[in-house]
Amino acid sequence: MGWAVIKDEAVYKKMSTYVTMNTLGILNDTQLRSVKLLKVALEGSGGQVFDIGYITVKQRGERLSYALSTSKRFSTQEIEPRYCSCYKTLKDPSPAYAWLKCKREKDKECYTILKDAGIIGVDGTSFGAGSGFVRLSLINTQDDFNMLLYKIKKLVAVEDD
Repeated sequence: MGWAVIKDEAVYKKMSTYVTMNTLGILNDTQLRSVKLLKVALEGSGGQVFDIGYITVKQRGERLSYALSTSKRFSTQEIEPRYCSCYKTLKDPSPAYAWLKCKREKDKECYTILKDAGIIGVDGTSFGAGSGFVRLSLINTQDDFNMLLYKIKKLVAVEDD
């Protein structure tokens, strides 16, 4: 980053906030190593890095949707294919998070229902989506994702109408 002598306190505060927000506390050497790794990974076509992530997350979303396909109680959002500037073509979605919706009126506290089933997510109210929604991560380890799927399937299997 470097250093600077700043006489104006208001300018100093703005610069300090800017630096903090843009680095989010990540050490500079970590940032530099990350940039170097990305440059090496992107040598040549570089698509492999993005292909692995895209395919993995897309398949996880599909597997979660399939696990919920017979449920009358839960659903996930459907996202239409969109133009991808990385691939420069229309691509199916591969979001890092899935929004699970509790569809029944009596399941207003969706987060609590999932938490009681051992499913870890983030309450929709944290994002302004309401208590009938929970955000599930699709970017955890493979073991964590497999456990999520197992618990979702178990929850769907015992649901009552």
